[in-house]
Amino acid sequence: MNDRVYIQAVGDVNKSILMRLKKNLTWRFKPFNLKFSIISEKLSLFPKDYDPMRNQYNASKILNKLQIVAKEKMYFRLLGVLDVDIYSGILNFIFGIANTPKLHTFKDTLPALISITRLRETFYKREPNDALFELRILKEAVHELGHTFGLMHHEGECIMRFANSLMEVDIRPLDFCNSCVEKIKEFLSRLDF
Repeated sequence: MNDRVYIQAVGDVNKSILMRLKKNLTWRFKPFNLKFSIISEKLSLFPKDYDPMRNQYNASKILNKLQIVAKEKMYFRLLGVLDVDIYSGILNFIFGIANTPKLHTFKDTLPALISITRLRETFYKREPNDALFELRILKEAVHELGHTFGLMHHEGECIMRFANSLMEVDIRPLDFCNSCVEKIKEFLSRLDF
């Protein structure tokens, strides 16, 4: 086990997006002494992950594949990034999904997954805004990684607020609240890096 979070392209994702995300996550998680690396090979999307009736990919199936990879490679955390529309359960769409630690098991290798598709202004037929797109990707990555450290959704000025629309992503702060910061520190203190 180590203190490294691995970033994994799932399907075709622009490499520069992954590189900027790595840089931004390194800065964002600096207080927690976490390191980030990009995995050079991508994880393929398969036809069985796709629902033609919805024209979307099943995020839970992809997350399960990431869980297998994380366990086989003994990755501390694995963040999958994909550029297709995803859903989970009865939700019309989701921006991301993550596995959370089981009770009293802190050394689990856990994955998270984000989709960048609906974070683009052009998805909504608006003018591109690269800075806003990059910020949204970072917010979703931080949020989903927060779940892998045992954080749950809650109200207040915190990145862990639930977002069911792009507007909610935009108004959600980038920072963890003080309570979540303490929970992450406590969680990480139980691990042997």
